Amino acid sequence: MKRFLPLPLVIACTAPALADKVEVKVITPKPATQPRAFEVPARTEPAETATIFSRATGVIHERKVDIGDRVAAGDVLATIDAPEIARQIEAAQATIDQAEAKAKVARTVATRSEGLLKEKAVSKEATEQSTATAEELDASVRAYRAELGKLQELQKFMTIRAPFDATITARKIDRGDHVNGDPSSADAWLFQLYRINELRVVVQAPPDLALRLETGTEGKVSFPELPGKKFTAKVARTSRSIETVSGTMRAELLLKNDDRALPSGLSGTVTFDLAPAPGTFLVPTNTLIVRAGKASVATVVDGKVKLVEVGQGRNLGESVEVTSAGLTGQPVIVSPNALIREGDEVNAVPLPPKK
Repeated sequence: MKRFLPLPLVIACTAPALADKVEVKVITPKPATQPRAFEVPARTEPAETATIFSRATGVIHERKVDIGDRVAAGDVLATIDAPEIARQIEAAQATIDQAEAKAKVARTVATRSEGLLKEKAVSKEATEQSTATAEELDASVRAYRAELGKLQELQKFMTIRAPFDATITARKIDRGDHVNGDPSSADAWLFQLYRINELRVVVQAPPDLALRLETGTEGKVSFPELPGKKFTAKVARTSRSIETVSGTMRAELLLKNDDRALPSGLSGTVTFDLAPAPGTFLVPTNTLIVRAGKASVATVVDGKVKLVEVGQGRNLGESVEVTSAGLTGQPVIVSPNALIREGDEVNAVPLPPKK
């Protein structure tokens, strides 16, 4: 009889192998430091303008300036001959003299009446009446004097003066022309003056530039008619409103033009050299992921993928500017897999620097 020895029971336990993490190459974004040049079309405008009308009706006696002439504040531009105003002033003065004489008599009567009232020689009502008459005539004198003052001010307008230092850019009168002191038309002006010793340089800034323009921001102005020349101007004001139709914001720079070499209405270009905006970094172009029209980069945080949306800036060839506050110190995956998703576990390996 054969005897069989029991075989040892062997149980094979095979532990499941842990899936290896996907290895990815990463690079740390560098803060962008290279200034960016923004170029926008521009046009010069005078710092101030004035359209001069006549306040007095009459005939031009003398025209002292013509287009292109430079004038200082207060200089005489023209004089108007209006003799009827002088006659009106004489009549107003005579009216005042008459009113003052009557007022003087009325005051004397009122004073005498007050004295007689104390002696009960006149009634209280008569005294009050004489006092009221004196006050009424005094008021008439003041009214006549006001009318005289109005005529005298009008007489001053017979001499037309420049309101500020300026250049005469247009005129519509000659000696002997009749002018109306109460023009019914906006076209009835006499002179147009521009102050161009300082020019406004007007630009329409796109949003990325508009958001960075501040009072005092410096720009270089150039004109195709003046090759090789650049003029320095500074932002004086902005409209602080993005226009609906154009999608731009109006900004005005001030440009010194003491020699008046630059005319108003000249078209050119303003160049702003601005430092990169805060949160702007340089990353390789092959780090960008574009999905549904939005750009993002894949960063690695605690061994997991995190997608960070970025704004694209200048393409510098091998690298591109991106703007995001969430990239500081975080490695970015180079050439990410098209199927990469938020939360994927990865093994980040720094990309060796180029030699």
